[in-house]
This record gives sequence, C-alpha cells and structure tokens, in this order.
Amino acid sequence: MSGYNDIFYHASNIGNLEELLPLSKMHGGDKPVCYFTPNKEYALFYLRDMEINHVTCGVDQNGIPVYHEQFPGQLAKIYGERSGYIYSCINEGPIKQGHTGGVWIATEPVKVLGSEFIGDVYAEIIEAERRGEVRVIRYEDLTGEKKNEITEMMKRSILKNGYLYAVTAKSLFYRNSFPAAWQAAESESAGKSGKEENV
Repeated sequence: MSGYNDIFYHASNIGNLEELLPLSKMHGGDKPVCYFTPNKEYALFYLRDMEINHVTCGVDQNGIPVYHEQFPGQLAKIYGERSGYIYSCINEGPIKQGHTGGVWIATEPVKVLGSEFIGDVYAEIIEAERRGEVRVIRYEDLTGEKKNEITEMMKRSILKNGYLYAVTAKSLFYRNSFPAAWQAAESESAGKSGKEENV
C-alpha cells in the first residue's frame, strides 16, 4: 500500500500551478478537497471538459484504470482534441486514501514537484491502452442488456437533474450522446404532465 513520500498525480486544465489547492467537492463530505492518484495513466481521464464532467472509469483490483464507454465513440468524443497538465507531487502526509479505489484526497494545499503538458489526451490514452496500462470497454462490445441498463440510467439522470428544460453544455451533451434515453425521458415527462392535467 502507498504511504508517505510516494509520488502522486493530479490532472488540471490549468498550467503553471505551484500549489494544488482543495477546490473540489467530495461526495458525501462538506470539506473541499483536491484529488490525487498514484497512477499517472488514471490521471489522464480527468483532463476533461469540466462543464460536461462525464467520467466513467475506475481502477480494477490490479490497479489498472478501466474506462467504460456508455455510447458509441465516447472515448474519442470526451478526450479528442483535449489537452492539459499532469502535476506530480510527493506525499509528505496530507494526501489520504479516498472513498473510491485509486482515488486519494487532500484537504490542504500540496506543493507541486513537476508538471507535464499533455498535448493530445486521447492519443495518450490509446497509447497507454496499447501498452496494457489502461483497459477500454467499448460500447460496441456491450451486451444488449447492458446497453438497455445504460439507457434507463441516463433517462433517470436526465429527469432527476432537469436536463430536458435546461440550456447547458451538460444537457446538450446528454441530448446528443444518449438520444434513446432523452426520448424516453421526454415521453415519461409528457406522460406525467398529462396525468397531472387530468387530476
């Protein structure tokens, strides 16, 4: 298990940082945190569009990042033409194991040891996959049952978060990426409205 003085990585769309600050919200917590990982390849997946913020990956029991596509060509759509910075730092104590495997957190600033500019995030992920350091489970390889589960899950998310009536980057992303889920959400929403009018 990783301990103090190990190297950790943090992904950011912002360059020239000297300190990594706790600015993110943690699920189920009230303190802002900064996220880290001891796996550089895993950090690549967090160089994403923050307005969309659609991350569907985790780390398996062998420590390998596994990315799960939920629609055709997701990996290319999310990471194509993206760039960013991978920061490295030495854990002198403040970086602790998080609630999810492969994820670590700090609630205080952490000094930067070094940084690397990633000019083509998608190409880096594909190269890491070729080396066996990343696994990508593509949409085309999913069973029909799994695809239906994803559609149902996305429909619930669209309804729960009010994306049908929002004009945001995230709502547009859901509409374009999950058309079947979007249509199902529209039908369910229209059905509920009809019932309310009949009451």
